[in-house]
Amino acid sequence: MKGKIWILFFLGVCLAGCSAQATETDTKKTGETIVVGTGNAYPPFVYLDEKNEVTGYDIAVLKEIDKRLPDYQFQYESMDFKTILTALSSNHVQLAAHQYAENEERKAKYLYAHTGYTDFTMYITQNKTTQVPITSLQDLAGKKVFASSGSNAAYLLETFNQTHATPIQIVYNDGSNEVIVKGLQNKTADAALMTKFDIAKLNKQFQANLVATGEPVKKAKTYFLFQKKNTTLQKAVDRALETMIEDGTLSKLSIQYLGEDFTK
Repeated sequence: MKGKIWILFFLGVCLAGCSAQATETDTKKTGETIVVGTGNAYPPFVYLDEKNEVTGYDIAVLKEIDKRLPDYQFQYESMDFKTILTALSSNHVQLAAHQYAENEERKAKYLYAHTGYTDFTMYITQNKTTQVPITSLQDLAGKKVFASSGSNAAYLLETFNQTHATPIQIVYNDGSNEVIVKGLQNKTADAALMTKFDIAKLNKQFQANLVATGEPVKKAKTYFLFQKKNTTLQKAVDRALETMIEDGTLSKLSIQYLGEDFTK
């Protein structure tokens, strides 16, 4: 009789354990999977680590947001910068993350988060030994300027050209940072548009002598992008990001990955 009681007790424990495990699995499955499209070659923001997994500041911010959103599960897919927004348009991904600053062309197609997570103020950047400093977009008319295709810098230069008789000669560069540094040194281009973070990074990486000249040409922050109709996800991400700003988590991640607090 006692043996039967122990067998029944054991079976009850097992069933209870199995039930709990199934409930936990089911709970995880109820969270909507969100595929995040991001880059793979813009360290320290987004890049591939030694295990070929995407990492960096943007990913760290998103993982913290994911922790605060139990109704969602984020998955990450890295791709070339120029294909991320195409993937967002086709719903291959539901969230785009690659240090996107606002511009009217993107705003017409996609939904921006309301809360920014990094400062992305751009300056005209030159090699320090350049004899004639260029301090405004107007000074760039007729000059050669580096910009990556599809970037906010390229959009700013292209918009300038639409309303000015003497256009800026945009040198589209999708190569390495070394190409930009050497190009500014040997005057393949007269300038580039960069954030102060990128200037400091290239100076350290290549022992370059790049400087920001003049006042900012564009004050901006970076934002996550969504499909136009996806206001529910947008609002959820905004709420989580706002709590990270309030409790200091965002600043800490910036210092950890970027070396300083670039969130203000």
